[in-house]
Amino acid sequence: MPNIRPYADHASDVIARLNGMRTLRCPAPDCTLRIRYRAVTPDEARWLAALAQDHARHGSRK
Repeated sequence: MPNIRPYADHASDVIARLNGMRTLRCPAPDCTLRIRYRAVTPDEARWLAALAQDHARHGSRK
């Protein structure tokens, strides 16, 4: 059975974008971090983007 999760995530991101939200995802494989924001300052947007890109800052701690 095919995994429809990526398609559902993509559709969810498109709907959020149509509602004026931005979605950031972690580039690490199997990481499910998703940050959505709307109406933030450019500095806050840069900070959120940096958080999403740095898997060590939000990854699971063991």
